Amino acid sequence: MRFISQSFRTILVMVSAGAAVAAAGCGGGASMLSPAQVPVTVSLTHSTINLLQDGTAVIDPITIVSSSETALVIVSGLPAGVQVKYASTDTNPSGTLTFTAGAESQAGTSMPTVTVYSAGQTASTAFTLIVG
Repeated sequence: MRFISQSFRTILVMVSAGAAVAAAGCGGGASMLSPAQVPVTVSLTHSTINLLQDGTAVIDPITIVSSSETALVIVSGLPAGVQVKYASTDTNPSGTLTFTAGAESQAGTSMPTVTVYSAGQTASTAFTLIVG
């Protein structure tokens, strides 16, 4: 009976030790197995965009580097009346920004910001917008 009790105790210790190793492996080891995440970056082809107040569209390519094929693109700081539309390509989040300004648009120079959210990361870039 004592032999069975001793063997059972040894098995419990081995199972407990194995569980501790497995738990430790799940914490730090799992991140080592996942692929390295590419830092998200964003850039525009043109650092200055000139818009006429006649509704003529100006298209500026946007390059987004990300490990994801999707992105949320937000343009903030646009003058009143200026519209922007983002269109991605079929295979990645890069694409185009199309700007328009109507007669009611506020004329002048501003520094809007393009912010991209992709793969759990954020990247931003500013540009000069001239409306007139």
